[in-house]
Amino acid sequence: MVESVLGIDCPVCGRDLTVWSIEIRTQHVEACLTRPQPETKKRKVAAGAPKLGAKPFSNEKDKYINSTVMKSETKSVKVIKPPTNLGVSRAKKPIPTVKILSFPTQSLSMYDIAVDAFCYSPHDTISQYFLTHFHSDHYGGITKKWSYERVFKQDTDFENDAKYKKIIYCTVITARLLTLRFSVDPRFIKALELNQRYCIKRFDTCPEQATIIDKEGAYESVDNHPGLYVTPITANHCPGSAIFLFESFGIDGTIRRTLHCGDFRVNKDILCHPSLLPFSVNSKSEDALLLDKVYLDTTYMSPSYNFPKQELVCHTIADLFEALTTEEQSEDSLFSKWFGILKQSRITDFFSNRIARKKKKFLILVGTYLIGKERLAISILKRLGCPIYILNINSRSDKLEILQTYDDEYLNKTIVDNDLGSEDSECVIHLVPMNIVNAVGELSNYFNHNRYFEVFERCVGLRPTGWTFLGRGNEQETEQSTIDDSTIQFSQLHNILKHCPKYDYMEDILPQSPVLKKVPNKKGRPDECLYRIYSVPYSEHSSYRELAYFTIFFNIGKVIPTVNIGNEWSIKKMDDIIRRWEIARDIRLKRMSKLEEVDFQLVEAFDKLSLDNF
Repeated sequence: MVESVLGIDCPVCGRDLTVWSIEIRTQHVEACLTRPQPETKKRKVAAGAPKLGAKPFSNEKDKYINSTVMKSETKSVKVIKPPTNLGVSRAKKPIPTVKILSFPTQSLSMYDIAVDAFCYSPHDTISQYFLTHFHSDHYGGITKKWSYERVFKQDTDFENDAKYKKIIYCTVITARLLTLRFSVDPRFIKALELNQRYCIKRFDTCPEQATIIDKEGAYESVDNHPGLYVTPITANHCPGSAIFLFESFGIDGTIRRTLHCGDFRVNKDILCHPSLLPFSVNSKSEDALLLDKVYLDTTYMSPSYNFPKQELVCHTIADLFEALTTEEQSEDSLFSKWFGILKQSRITDFFSNRIARKKKKFLILVGTYLIGKERLAISILKRLGCPIYILNINSRSDKLEILQTYDDEYLNKTIVDNDLGSEDSECVIHLVPMNIVNAVGELSNYFNHNRYFEVFERCVGLRPTGWTFLGRGNEQETEQSTIDDSTIQFSQLHNILKHCPKYDYMEDILPQSPVLKKVPNKKGRPDECLYRIYSVPYSEHSSYRELAYFTIFFNIGKVIPTVNIGNEWSIKKMDDIIRRWEIARDIRLKRMSKLEEVDFQLVEAFDKLSLDNF
């Protein structure tokens, strides 16, 4: 991580974090990545006044104590009533240009849609809004009334079913979440199946299809009649997330293809997706179709953010807990070396449980957002066959119901109502809010107030985040990136593309929290032998390396950053990076106009790269 000339900036908001400690930096970035859920009530209250309808904590520990939420075998149907009146919405800013996608219908005529643009004023001409996924910085602004304000406007005939129109376009899972969380009427939502191509607008006069679109919002199509088409592709981000491939065919024959990435984590499945293969330059074919524009998730668009593949991180974490739970415990065992040996963790254990049952080894707390990060937990439970419990404290009372919208058969089978798990499980996983795994104090409060020390030997918190990772051998590479020398920059780019970051629990995880010599524990301080928190480079945004592969190996006309675009310095920095990626792509396609900027040996090296190196 660079701390010299450029300092350390938040990858989301761009704030300078150089003078802050690693703990404060992490808390700041996680806060940016997971903005608070919008409150349904906007009522202002006086400072210190109790919140209406809020259940007060009788004491501090109540906010850590679980209550039982039973799994439901049957899905309840949510009854949604229309608003009594729409009222007058407060003035909002217009939709910014970066969130409006325009497609030519014929000469001098354009058709507009919006993507992730729900917290702005109603638009005079836009009637189709696309939501890439269910994270607050993308759905922000959606309320129960949002669709009514744009479809009905001043009309209040809410009982007339014929007046309802599809206005929000998203995946099936995201559609369920909109209804569950915000009571958005399904009659306003067009739920799109992944990998299915839809016609969402006809530009020519075709009454039959136009009627279908007017009623259903879209229809499945493999044709290329004049109109606008969309294919949702899995974004490998959070459940229900999608990238949208838009294709427009104008009446005059003009063709435009635009890819909006929302938030995504590039992997081999995306790079080789059947809908995107026509645009791939992996084979160096000059016949590759052109993606005219790509709206790119540039959250981690810096060589500093070169963290390991998501699959490797999940595999390594599963390896760690498998090794810790299956080996025989001795003074030389992995468990004893890194966690120590507890002869008697508490005086109360001696008096209250003289003939105690054998404790389970680990309570594993995995920090999650309201939506997202679950894959890390699933990788552990698939390896160990252990149960998973869904934490319901604070504002997460519907977390279990949210998980059930995923229709994940394996996950649904392993979720348990008992937070202690089954008798034969050595480990139990709890999905918890991020704040519980941000500090040992929070983690110990959760462990102690729920009296988990009576059942588990140790408590391990996993804090999934990509931005703090500094892999082995990266120091020199990141240092070079501050030197304004194109040869060094292209050399660094090639080196990053060629070498996939390594990740190993013996070198990257366990050393974060070494065993300390036993010292008398001061009152109020957590027992450091009982608890561990590990930062895990599990991110649901693409790393710099993955963004580079995506941009270099697809034939793209223009890359449009969608994150960190708040200041000119950040925009210029990203433009310079994109330019280098474009030159690397030109090398593959033998476009010679800019190759004089690159050393001949590097030209040969870039030419030899392929997706096999990914």
